[in-house]
Amino acid sequence: MVIDIEGKELKVTAESVHDMLGIPIGGTILTQLDQWPKDDTRYGEWKQQFKKDLIIRLSAIKNVIVSTTQADFNFQLNFLVLFVNIFCESTSMGRCNLFPLSYISRKTDISNIDWCSYVLDCLVRTKNSYIPYSDNSFFVGPSAFLVLFYADNIHSEALTVTRKRPTICYWSSEKIRYRETFEQEKGRFGLGELNEEFVNEQDEGETDLEDSDSDKDEDHSVEAYESKISKMLNSFERMKEKLNSKLNDAITKFPEKENFRIFK
Repeated sequence: MVIDIEGKELKVTAESVHDMLGIPIGGTILTQLDQWPKDDTRYGEWKQQFKKDLIIRLSAIKNVIVSTTQADFNFQLNFLVLFVNIFCESTSMGRCNLFPLSYISRKTDISNIDWCSYVLDCLVRTKNSYIPYSDNSFFVGPSAFLVLFYADNIHSEALTVTRKRPTICYWSSEKIRYRETFEQEKGRFGLGELNEEFVNEQDEGETDLEDSDSDKDEDHSVEAYESKISKMLNSFERMKEKLNSKLNDAITKFPEKENFRIFK
């Protein structure tokens, strides 16, 4: 599949999906697995979790996942539904897409399924059924992948983000929103040049947050300041994420220590 962005062609492959999302690639094709027989009771047992809901929505799935205390088969199915509807294909009516469940049994090695190819299949299928600029047509495909793929491949003056894999670990929702706002103010998306072929970049040091004596000899143009501030913001964002992760870990291990909660 090829995506055209302002005359710039980007080839999308299963490897592209893996680079962006970091999910399993290779292995068994989901739709080649055996489906549940019609008399199988597992689906009915799974639906019992939502007997109060006429329509199973993602909010109901999320609530059950959060409240569960055991990683049983129902938990696996719940997580799978959440994953499929967020990263693969949802529906336009608000109800969850439950199609993949019919291929999953207790013996299925979910980690051995080629989820990258499944995301790609969903992209092709939902793109073909989507009618742009129509009030009655909604894109229900892998939007998260497309946003990350765009952000990683099209250069932006808005901010500099370290290009590493998987990309989802380096583009936070705050960075995505910042870039979206910046490009909307510019008039439209896709104006940047294509980034060069990916080469694993080293994280910039945390010392980017500090001014050094060498700043006296640096370029003091508007562009230089924008670049410097962007790098400092990125470093701060990474430090904040590391700090939150460390605090959560500390609170989990030492719940009796109020000092850790003060910093949250």
